[in-house]
Amino acid sequence: MRTILVIEDEFDVQQVLADVLRDEGYEVSVCGNGREALACLRKQRPDLVIMDMMMPILSGLQVLEELEKSPDLKDVPVILMSETALPASEPRRWRVLLRKPFRLEQLLEAVARVSPGGASAGSR
Repeated sequence: MRTILVIEDEFDVQQVLADVLRDEGYEVSVCGNGREALACLRKQRPDLVIMDMMMPILSGLQVLEELEKSPDLKDVPVILMSETALPASEPRRWRVLLRKPFRLEQLLEAVARVSPGGASAGSR
């Protein structure tokens, strides 16, 4: 079974995403901010991270920077969720960018693209 870590500070959104993914057969853990996420990631490496960009304590971009520094975590695929456009100068450290609001079908399609045997990574 594939494991997914959902990092989202809005509890309702976090729970909807987790429920949908669990219904699809994934094992899902959740975190509410970037600092908590880094602690979770150091304890158990997931197969995929789905993360909001704008969060308290550490933003999604700050978490991505920390992941890149860790040899054990730098290759974990990330689906980044954002309400705003990202600066063109921002290094691309994620596999898929989902612009909020998105449909749950779009989330599942993104997860399938990032999964082994799915379509090529790096899609937007």
